[in-house]
Amino acid sequence: MLSRQHPHPRGDDRERITRARQAAEALFTPKRQITQQSVSDSPPTEQSARKPRVLATSPTMPIRHEEVEAPAGSEQQTAPVIPKSQFARIRALVKYGMNPPQVAELYGVAISTIESILRKS
Repeated sequence: MLSRQHPHPRGDDRERITRARQAAEALFTPKRQITQQSVSDSPPTEQSARKPRVLATSPTMPIRHEEVEAPAGSEQQTAPVIPKSQFARIRALVKYGMNPPQVAELYGVAISTIESILRKS
């Protein structure tokens, strides 16, 4: 014999469905936006209690934009020395498509330095 644990009255189902529909509609209704008028309606005591945050540099400390100059003799320093462990790499770069000026630019040396390494091979 089949017995139902609790009968489903139609009125109860309708109420549940109605409440569920209202809850779903509430999720998708646009929220009321706060307008400038509603903000100005608030009492002025609340507005004066809040202090605005100001981020600024102090005027007593001037901002300096100084360029650091290299010593006068720095241009006369010796060119970067390429270690011998890089000679094979330089030869491979030239063999597979780079020209000596490009390799010289890569290592920051004069073209003659690269050409002398290539002649030694």
